[in-house]
Amino acid sequence: MPILTRRWELKLLALAFSAGLWVFVMTSETTNLVVSLPLELDPVPPGLVVTGERPESVEVQLHGLRSALSRMSPESLRVRVSLAGAGPGDLVVPLGPEQIVVPPGVSVLRVNPAVVRVALASRR
Repeated sequence: MPILTRRWELKLLALAFSAGLWVFVMTSETTNLVVSLPLELDPVPPGLVVTGERPESVEVQLHGLRSALSRMSPESLRVRVSLAGAGPGDLVVPLGPEQIVVPPGVSVLRVNPAVVRVALASRR
């Protein structure tokens, strides 16, 4: 009996086990990803307008399974800053993980810049 066909059941089982282990390792590996996301001011109080310069985008470092990060689309990520209850003048808003909308299984490690300055003025 040739050596390749001897105990073929055990060889097939070993091949299936190693393929399953490879799939497990490749899908459970965590990684970090840095993305630049647009900044959304939501909602601007009635009678006020945003004046001055504000950052158009924010750099966010994400952490999660490699498979979850590769399936993310840019439309599923947002940086939302709430201006509800704000009045005219300069406003300093801290940015943290709670302002970043990410899919399940993904966490936010870092946001840069950590604060955003927004100037609000009365609409004339």
